[in-house]
Amino acid sequence: SGSTSQATNIMEALEMGAKTLLIDEDTCATNFMIRDDKMMELVHKDKEPITPFLYKVKTLSKQGISVILVVGSCGDFFDVADTTILMDSYSCYDVTNRAKQIAASRASNNGALAASRASFGNVTPRCPVGTAFNPNNGKITVRSKALIAYGDVELDLSGLEQIVSREQTNSIALALQRLTALENGSKMTIFQVLTQLNALLDHEGLEALTNGQFDGSLARPRTFEIAGAINRLRVDGSFVQLK
Repeated sequence: SGSTSQATNIMEALEMGAKTLLIDEDTCATNFMIRDDKMMELVHKDKEPITPFLYKVKTLSKQGISVILVVGSCGDFFDVADTTILMDSYSCYDVTNRAKQIAASRASNNGALAASRASFGNVTPRCPVGTAFNPNNGKITVRSKALIAYGDVELDLSGLEQIVSREQTNSIALALQRLTALENGSKMTIFQVLTQLNALLDHEGLEALTNGQFDGSLARPRTFEIAGAINRLRVDGSFVQLK
């Protein structure tokens, strides 16, 4: 569902150390962003596996994570916003005080206010298992910007919209193969593995993916897209949770 996909995308970003989330209401799943008090009363939160973002957004700041949210229909976010900016005729205006006055003068979403005083929760560290990333037939083919044939697994990257060229996908395919070098029982988390790879790319360039050989068909992807590809590769036993 859209709400599950969006929740997963946010958890992926947090796992990889994102410090700012940019969210546009127009491209969001409504039932992920908000569930009002009436719906919460009818369908108890124990029956819903996902907590609405409205109830979590304020808690992210306690972990040093900022959220820039573009909204045009839901004023409930006034209750938990630190700053409110109004766009009017292509100009920006700070209307924080007015937004807080509106929130104070009307029935507030008490659930959101109470939830904002809690903690966000934990992002469980996961460790990739190197042997799981060996393509079972030894063949890896980049078919398009959004599709890699990884062994007999079709790796669909169409949900990673920040991939802008096939050359980035070529680099992602090579980065996936590097995971096979992880030792059995490695306690390196996906964040640590890709942070290490990012530092290597900073130092050596894309030749780090090709054993020092120049390859003009490569372009550098972000760490977030490499992580997204790893998470979307449907192979058994690809991760263990670090306890």
